[in-house]
Order: sequence, then C-alpha cells, then structure tokens
Amino acid sequence: MELLPYISGFSNSLPVFLLSGVVHIPSPNKHFQRISQNWIIYIITDGIMQIMENENQYTLTAGDIMIFSPGKCHYGLLTNEHIDYYYIHFDWNCLQDITMTSEEYLQQKVGGHPFFPTPSSTVQNTFLLPKYFHPTHSDFEKIIRQMQHLTNFNSTNGLHQQSINDALLFMLLLQMSRSELSHILHTEQENLSLPFRICDYLKNNYSHKITGSMLEDIFHHNFDYMNRRFKQHTGTTIFAFLENLRIEQGKKLLKSRQFTISETAEALGFCNAFYFSRVFKKHEAITPSEYQQKHSV
Repeated sequence: MELLPYISGFSNSLPVFLLSGVVHIPSPNKHFQRISQNWIIYIITDGIMQIMENENQYTLTAGDIMIFSPGKCHYGLLTNEHIDYYYIHFDWNCLQDITMTSEEYLQQKVGGHPFFPTPSSTVQNTFLLPKYFHPTHSDFEKIIRQMQHLTNFNSTNGLHQQSINDALLFMLLLQMSRSELSHILHTEQENLSLPFRICDYLKNNYSHKITGSMLEDIFHHNFDYMNRRFKQHTGTTIFAFLENLRIEQGKKLLKSRQFTISETAEALGFCNAFYFSRVFKKHEAITPSEYQQKHSV
C-alpha cells in the first residue's frame, strides 16, 4: 500500500489562529521562498500553482487544499497561469508530519471521532488531517463557506475575537478531516466490492478472452492489486477462479453432448481444443473425451 502524508496530533486544546486572507496573483505566478514557523493552509479557488516543500513537488489547482509544515522550506516554480487562493496561518503545538497508508488511516479514525477525544483511549484522542487533498465539490463548498466566515470575522482585535477565530478555525479543520474520512471510506467501500464485481464480470464473460490488462482497463486498478484483493476474499487468484469456472461450465457442455470438444473449447474462451484438454485433465484427471464418455446417457 502507498504511504501518504498526513498531519497528526492530540486534540487537547484548540488551534491558535494567527491570520488569514485572500490572494490573487495574475499570470505568470511564482510563489516566493520561505521557511515558516507556523502551519499554513492554502485553499485553491482558481488557477494553477506549482510549489515545492523541501524535495516534494505539488501541482495545486482549483479545489485543492494543502497544509504546509513549519520548519520546512517551500517555494514556487514559475507557472504561466494565474492563481487565486485563501490562506490561513495558525499554531497548534500538538501537530506533526507522519506518513501512513489509507488502511492505517482508517484504523486510526474508526476507533473514535477524530476531534472529540475519549479519555479512556489514546487512539481516540488522535486526529488526522490530510496534508494534500481534493475534497468533493460539496465538501469544498462547505470549506469555502467556513473560510469566508473566518476571513470576515478576522477584522477586529481582542481576546474575545481571538477565541472566536480559534473556534472557527477548529471547525474548518474538523470539516477538512471529515471530508477526507468520507473520501477514504467511500474508496474503501469500492475496494471491498471490487472482488464481487470481478466475480460477476468473470461469470458473465468467461467465454471471451480475458487478460490482466483488460481487467485493469475495466476496473481502473493495477492488476496485482486486484489479484491480491480478490484472493483475500475468495482464497484463489483471478485466473485460477476463471479457469475453474470455465472447467465447471465445460463439464455441463460435455454432459449435454451437443458440442464437439473444439466447439466446447471455443465456447469457454480457450484458444484451442488442445489447451482446453490439458487444463481439463489437470482439474479432472481425465480428458474431455473420457469425461464425455463416462457421463453419456
């Protein structure tokens, strides 16, 4: 599984809001270089920004959200596009950069609410934020509305105003966390259904030629990943399942005595009768002809 960057911490206190605003840079744009001592969030509303954080390069477009870490150098690359975005600077001493797989992310999240800790569980005290993500359109609109509230309220000074800004920022981070969790749960649900969808496809198309690249095009996943998922749920590989399916269907056709061995092989998706006979004998310990004779009426 691919390791992904996240921001992790223990929510024992509220974040401290520092400043926020809106930026428009006409084409061409190139972000200046800096090492911030604060956490910074960019919420891209239009255009394109090419930006580096240490050795990692990111292409930010409309709908993207990224969190820059304190103590890390970030700088832009020249882009022949304009860029519009909101920004937020904040402190939260509990935060740190981590990497984990999406499965590990779910294990951390599902144990409890990501922001409301349960005193009896250290894991449930932990919350996680994606470092870089692209929420759904509806989630992005919610985040923008909360960002606008934060920017509008950020007009006066004073302790009371600071408390309001901290709370609004907390709600914004909460929405970001919920959006990422919803996305990963949806993806995981699709992954869980993947073996069943592959099974259905094989059952409906076993008579045709089926290759790993064809399955990749149909299900939009790497074949090794699909094969691994499939075996986890069925106990066998995709092509072992397909081979067994074809042999079981072949036995029915042979018993019917309506087709020759060659016709049966073709109907099952085998390239020729010889290969069908070899595979059939491997499964049944007898040839198709012997099986047909054995089960003749």
